[in-house]
Amino acid sequence: MVRRLVTRGALAGVFLLLVEALYAVFRPSPNLEEFDPSGEFGDPSLPSLRVAVLGDSTVTAPGVSDPDEIWIRLVCRRLSDTFHVELKSFASGGSMTHDLVREQMQPALDFNPDLILVSVGGNDLIKGVSKRAFEDDLNILIAGLSESGAIIVQSGLGDLGTIPRLVPPLRNLISTRSEMFDQIHRAVGARYGTHIVEQRSDSREAWFEDRTLWADDLFHVSARGHERWASVIWPTIESSLSELHGAG
Repeated sequence: MVRRLVTRGALAGVFLLLVEALYAVFRPSPNLEEFDPSGEFGDPSLPSLRVAVLGDSTVTAPGVSDPDEIWIRLVCRRLSDTFHVELKSFASGGSMTHDLVREQMQPALDFNPDLILVSVGGNDLIKGVSKRAFEDDLNILIAGLSESGAIIVQSGLGDLGTIPRLVPPLRNLISTRSEMFDQIHRAVGARYGTHIVEQRSDSREAWFEDRTLWADDLFHVSARGHERWASVIWPTIESSLSELHGAG
């Protein structure tokens, strides 16, 4: 009897999490435009820097009103103080890591970049990809990109439990998985000598409390959120500049 009750309780818990996940994903929300942040930045007389970005909607940015508000363009404008930057985005909204391997990696390599930014993991986490599968896919991706000889910066993963559409206990589960997936980014990065963004240096409380950081769909981030992302990402980019100068 006790075992039967425990089993029923566990199944009820799983069912509740499934219902919450479906609600978070399919809850009616505004249709937000996505963007291609590709472009050129800076004086053409400066040393050339080719930047490739692979990823998901964190790059295509539903929730902003103009591509210039996207974090990668904000980063490239700062890089343009030193380089003439050619940015090419291969990102597609909704992408998971295996999509980057199949659809984005080879075009990015063909671009012959000096700097590669990889922003991925959120969709894998939310859609229930196992830690093992995520690590396997990420390992294939970073191994392939490493063959280019480019400097690689991985996004890591912040606390997706701060997404306003999520409610407990799903929020708690997503927070726990976020930390695990961030550690996987670090483990894979250590194998290939990449740079990992310190997403968890940012204030978790700010993302909980400041709704202006979030878009109207309460799932993607707003222009203010992208600005905050850029400020978190920049120190990692800056620390790689010595390698970029050396490569140039």
